[in-house]
Amino acid sequence: MVAVEFGFLQRQLEERKQRLETAVASAPGNSGLADLLREVDSALDRMAEGTYGLCLECHDTVEQDRLLADPLVRYCLDHLTQLQRAALQRDLDLACQVQRNLLPQKGLRVGGWETSYHFEPIGAVSGDYCDLIQSDGQLLFLLGDV
Repeated sequence: MVAVEFGFLQRQLEERKQRLETAVASAPGNSGLADLLREVDSALDRMAEGTYGLCLECHDTVEQDRLLADPLVRYCLDHLTQLQRAALQRDLDLACQVQRNLLPQKGLRVGGWETSYHFEPIGAVSGDYCDLIQSDGQLLFLLGDV
């Protein structure tokens, strides 16, 4: 893993640990918070041991984008349980739906301009963004790519 990302994730986990310790102290009966604190401690331990970012099943590298999205991830995509795969698919489906709902309306007409676009992400969700915004009789075109 790139050193900058590793350092970023370590700082994020240490900050999360501090917030969780405060929360557990103020709500000692909340087992969910205590469980989450144990997961954060485990991730920090793996960082100290040099095994962070390695799949616990096959010991291959866990996908970096998944670690950045959830630094507590312990398994690569190939070794997710059926429940984990189903949850991931639900998340992807929801993200796809949200992204498509953010697209501008088809056939928008403003000040003599007629608009048209074609959006085709490479996967279920992409880092691409486009929007058409009407403002004072003008049409603003926004385009983004992550």
